[in-house]
Amino acid sequence: MEDRVEHLRKAIENLINVKLHDALVHPHGLSRLIAHRGSGVASSPIRQAESELESAIAAVILNSRSMTSHLSVH
Repeated sequence: MEDRVEHLRKAIENLINVKLHDALVHPHGLSRLIAHRGSGVASSPIRQAESELESAIAAVILNSRSMTSHLSVH
């Protein structure tokens, strides 16, 4: 479980870093991030980081459910 939590923490940090990089490097970067929140359209690196975060969240949830069902059986 600790590995999955660490993976989740890293995925969150990566998404933050990618969004900060996008905001600081590209012209009108902050406007791009605000527009992304409204439209859901984002750069490829942001979409990839979001996908990695979703996978990490799913792994934690799946592991949590697995542990809960295992505990309820015994």
